[in-house]
Amino acid sequence: MKFSTRQLLINLISILIALSAVMMLSYVQASVINRAPNAFPFNMGLNYVIMKRYPGQRVSFDDIVDVDEDTGVLIISRDENSETIGVYDPNMTKAFENTIPGRLMGMTRYFSYDDYVNKTKAGILVTYAPRQEYTSDNISELLYCTDLRSSFNYDRQVKEVVNLASLDTLGEYVYLDYGDEEVANRIIKRLRDSGYRRQTPEYVGLLKSLFSAKGFYDGIMTGGLLIYVFFGLAAFWHFYNDRKTISIHFLHGGTLKKMAGNLGVKFILLNLLGMIPVLLFSFFQQRTIFFFMMTDFSLMTFLAVHVLLTSLMYFLAFYFVFVMVRTSRRGDYYVR
Repeated sequence: MKFSTRQLLINLISILIALSAVMMLSYVQASVINRAPNAFPFNMGLNYVIMKRYPGQRVSFDDIVDVDEDTGVLIISRDENSETIGVYDPNMTKAFENTIPGRLMGMTRYFSYDDYVNKTKAGILVTYAPRQEYTSDNISELLYCTDLRSSFNYDRQVKEVVNLASLDTLGEYVYLDYGDEEVANRIIKRLRDSGYRRQTPEYVGLLKSLFSAKGFYDGIMTGGLLIYVFFGLAAFWHFYNDRKTISIHFLHGGTLKKMAGNLGVKFILLNLLGMIPVLLFSFFQQRTIFFFMMTDFSLMTFLAVHVLLTSLMYFLAFYFVFVMVRTSRRGDYYVR
């Protein structure tokens, strides 16, 4: 099976369009998901887990976490609509985030290993203005103040960020983010054994994202899918420049069905092979870019739709040029 340079070029255009569309769709999807009220609580990563406690269960910090062994995770716990959240952050991933100026350097610190071991009532105050002193039932030592934009205050309800180990029990909800999957699985198992159940995070599908897109940039990205019109024009131009060859085949008994079948097999084969680098590129993006949230199922569905759509446009372009050749004066394109 031989492939002409023009054939390879039109398939290359299909691959480039697929890559562009994947990036645009993933941006729109990420934008819509990030606008959801419960998307990525506390600015956690893609692997975050939410656990909810069954009524009547009482679980302490020591039942779930071993501070000497369980590092590489971020745990935040709270009761529903509570102004206080408990934090266990041994790797200090959120240390001094959005700190309000006004407290002297050297007088502030973040939660430490000793805090977790000694269960000190240390805490951070979420406020619009710095305060030198603050105490409450949950905080006896104010570490520092963070402003209202802090990811601790993602739902605009949090006032106090306290040492999780200092609380008598974990809250109704436990949010877990991790860099060490083994440690995370160990903690999730303990939570399950203690009466917590995993919740399904809010996810907006690819199709729903397109209909939920808002704003200038979302509109640009969604409108960018009009690049498929460019593919249709490129396919038509490809066949129009090849009309002499089509005319020769037609004059020698070539039918629309037979000619389209021969050309279509080549295009679809190359199109399917071309989706392999698109697939590999997408898998790489899933693991390296935060805003790439497309699931494997959504990705495979998109690639299937892309192959079908480009194949349909390819056949339509050939059909239009074939009709032009067939309705022209006999031999008109043949002699040119």
